[in-house]
Amino acid sequence: MAEQSSVKKIFSGSVWGILAKVIDAVAKFVTIPMLVGYYGKADYGLIALAFSLNAYLRLMDLGMNVGSVRFFAQWESKGKHEKIASASRSSMVFYGLIGLVNTLVFVLMADYGPQFFNIRADQVDTYRIMMYVLAASTIFNWLSNVVVQLLSAKDELGYVNRVTVISSILNFVFAFAAIQLKWSLEIYFLFYTLSLMAVIPFYVWKLKVYPLPRKELLWPRWDGKAFRQILHYSIAIFAMGLFQFSAKELRPILLAKYASGIDVLTDYRVIQTIANLIMSFGSIFLQVLLPSASKAHADNDLEKMDKLVFEATRYISIFLSLVVFLLIINADGLLTLYMGPEYSALTLWLIIWLLTVLLSMHNTPVASMVLSSGKTKVLVISAALGCLISLPYTAIYAEELGVGAAVIGYLIYMLIQMAFFYFYYIPKVLKLNSVRIFFRGFVPSLMGALVGSAGVWGLQMVYSPESILIGIIINSAVFILLYLVFLRIVVINGKDIAFLKTKLLKKTN
Repeated sequence: MAEQSSVKKIFSGSVWGILAKVIDAVAKFVTIPMLVGYYGKADYGLIALAFSLNAYLRLMDLGMNVGSVRFFAQWESKGKHEKIASASRSSMVFYGLIGLVNTLVFVLMADYGPQFFNIRADQVDTYRIMMYVLAASTIFNWLSNVVVQLLSAKDELGYVNRVTVISSILNFVFAFAAIQLKWSLEIYFLFYTLSLMAVIPFYVWKLKVYPLPRKELLWPRWDGKAFRQILHYSIAIFAMGLFQFSAKELRPILLAKYASGIDVLTDYRVIQTIANLIMSFGSIFLQVLLPSASKAHADNDLEKMDKLVFEATRYISIFLSLVVFLLIINADGLLTLYMGPEYSALTLWLIIWLLTVLLSMHNTPVASMVLSSGKTKVLVISAALGCLISLPYTAIYAEELGVGAAVIGYLIYMLIQMAFFYFYYIPKVLKLNSVRIFFRGFVPSLMGALVGSAGVWGLQMVYSPESILIGIIINSAVFILLYLVFLRIVVINGKDIAFLKTKLLKKTN
């Protein structure tokens, strides 16, 4: 019964995480064309730049997010709540200091950023106000990390992801209000930032799941001994995360510096919004799998680890292949409906980005197991190698290829990471079968997606409706039908169906 409850919590966390991301993506899908149309492509590029700067500074986390969840989950499984409390109070001190440093960075960026980026003279005041807004909010956002880490260790990701829906709804409401009430870009950005912070009180309230008062979990008090254990592990994660974050988040910043104008960030933001839907799924899966992987390591259960990696890879690949290829077969139509026919030129870059994300996200279960093992030295090397190769490519070709330079740079980075996972980490560190995981866990779903796509492209050769929307509906229906038929014949057997029914649908007594 305990195993079933654990599976249900993982499933619930994943489902609600996916639903939250879908709602967030829908909100962005609706609001981005509205905001670009109202503020203009160049001014909206300022928002994309602010998002990118804020995202890159998240590397100041030093890997503590992963490390804290890992140790909190292990201590929770052993009932060591006092140890959790000591470490979480120390984390409040740690994140408070990071928030102060982050505030200073944004203030400096407000003063010196216009000299570095391709920002027009008439955009400088708006840019500076946006940096000050980020500076004022960053401490609260950093401190909220501790609360989310505590909830994650309690397998409460389902609740966390349900609450994030509030931010998505407020995002839509404030975008609509900005246009109807004719807000300036600065006012809209202020309210958007507030929408992200609105969920923090709900997170704090849910800490009632712990048998300790909230004050004992959150009141800042330094305990070096309790914190040092997490920090020692997290520094290795930070070294890896430094290069991972740089490879991902420096791309738009390099575009802002080396491309022909700041408006290229609007193109980047458009396809990023679509691709981020899939990338967010990967982060959700990592969040919900990491506590289970950490507990498996704590119990030294090799059989459980093998089953977790293989089965999770299979089911995640089935889902991701479906979503990714649904977007790929409709990429041109979606961009045209989404932003207008002039954005269909981004179709190729969107397809490449989506395929890159699929290749990366399918091995999320392997990544969760590697992170929980603590053996991350070679991951640091692979991330550094990928970063040092991919970022110069983006900078060199930014002016010539625009957003394409960032997309191809990201593909280069991910291919290097995959090679290290399959040729080193899976066989050498986890002692698992790389060939089995790739060809039996991932490839069958990929083949099903290719079969479904081939059917859609064959249909398009003989029939092309005048309505883009009708075309998308027909393409999607044909693809889903062919994909599901292939899965039922080749991939999913009776045991899988029985598992889904008994573990995920049946209520726990």
